[in-house]
Amino acid sequence: MNKLALTSALSLALAATFAQAAEIVPVNFDGVDEGYNDPAPALPVGGNPGTTIGEQRLIVAQFAADLWGAVLQSDVPVFVGAQFNPLGPNVLGSAGATFVFSNFPGAGVADTWYSSALADALSGEDLQPGFIDINSQFSSDFTFYYGLDGNTPAGQVNFLDVVMHEFGHGLGFQNFENEAAGTFLNGIPDIYSTFTFDNATGKRWTEMTVAERQASALNYGKVIFDGANATAGAALNLGPRTAFRVIAPLAIAGDYDFGTASFGPPATPANFTGAVVQSSPANGCSALDNAAAVAGNIAIIDRGTCAFVLKAANAQAAGATGVIIANNTTANPPPGLGGADPTITIPTVSVTQADGDLIKGASPGVQVGLVIDPARLQGADDAGRPRLFMPNPVQGGSSGSHYDSNMLPNALMEPAINATLFSAFNLDITPNLLQDTGWPLNGGNAKIDGCDTTIDVVDAAGIIVGANVQATSNLCLSKATNRGSYQSCMDTYKDGLLAAGLITGKQAGKLMSCAAKLGK
Repeated sequence: MNKLALTSALSLALAATFAQAAEIVPVNFDGVDEGYNDPAPALPVGGNPGTTIGEQRLIVAQFAADLWGAVLQSDVPVFVGAQFNPLGPNVLGSAGATFVFSNFPGAGVADTWYSSALADALSGEDLQPGFIDINSQFSSDFTFYYGLDGNTPAGQVNFLDVVMHEFGHGLGFQNFENEAAGTFLNGIPDIYSTFTFDNATGKRWTEMTVAERQASALNYGKVIFDGANATAGAALNLGPRTAFRVIAPLAIAGDYDFGTASFGPPATPANFTGAVVQSSPANGCSALDNAAAVAGNIAIIDRGTCAFVLKAANAQAAGATGVIIANNTTANPPPGLGGADPTITIPTVSVTQADGDLIKGASPGVQVGLVIDPARLQGADDAGRPRLFMPNPVQGGSSGSHYDSNMLPNALMEPAINATLFSAFNLDITPNLLQDTGWPLNGGNAKIDGCDTTIDVVDAAGIIVGANVQATSNLCLSKATNRGSYQSCMDTYKDGLLAAGLITGKQAGKLMSCAAKLGK
């Protein structure tokens, strides 16, 4: 067996327990009065009964651990180092395996790295006893929402979604490749990369040379995860593809990636179609000189010099029906366009510099539109395999080890957390990918103290109502002063599930029957 430490090892003295569901144990490494130990008073919020900031953070971390533990199977506890630190601008959290192993008993693929938690699960033993398997840290610079109900107020970030995302990385949603260099860790491939496939070359990363992997890591939109379970999950989760299509001239006709704007109406097939005219001035930062030509058409404007909203406002004043912002660097994917202006009533999209040059070079005579293709999935290739995030240039810590950011609905393991996620009940395509890498999933029903609630732990689409039942039961039990208060907590919870349509009346009855038996 081969092993390699990825971070500084932190010694622990924790006793192991054994169960079919994985036991995931957050280990608090914060100091006195900081992070998970922050004593600042807090009111209970969104199903989180904690009365200090630190306690609420710990409850969320344990709830996330219980959710993932219910979904995955392992007879070996998974220890997760947890702490809060300043992580820099726009970084909510980070996590990863502390050790990787190859050629251990139970390894599915020889001469291949597996993350510590997965290697332990497959081997049935703790391959590095006394050490954490995952190291996680979260930003002390953000205002997080610590509720468990998904009702995140504006201006806050849902901490449970962030923790579920980062724990997902540590459990195995990550490769161990240096994308910028194209090299594997110590020259050994990892199990995640055995499913990383480039449609442009027709090769998996494990079949490529170093130079080919280096190029593939920049091949945005062409690299996918080709595991059978992830592909099946994509079909159950992703919506129909919306394509930015050049209709004419034939020389450049086809579908192109595009970015969206935070201002103006969303671009749709109904409001974004027509001929393209290049603005003058090209950067669109002042009133357009060619308003007569732009009027009734879609203006293409170069990025740079002034705000996106000013460009759109100037195009709108000239009578444009829509705007295309062409990037001014070689970066890919096309940028998201930030800003706010309630007076803008026309849609705006972005394209890459290369695609913008193609469109401008073929003008006049370019016809474009947005087209919904019900035969293809948003965020998957034409064969339905989920795309991986491969931006150009490489983004260390993000490239490769995320689903593509253009998925709709958004996925938990995209590179950015967004307000549409609800990981307390929905892990979308994440369990499917982990299953492809070797993780056994709990395909049965949620149990409370061995009593079958008849509620699925996790289904093929990543819905985890049963996992939530088990995590909530654990939380209610941890705060109960007696059996009656536990059952009251579960009864209130059951009513919420029923009101949301997440369980049937029959399942509700069985859930409370199981809760009534706990402790007898």
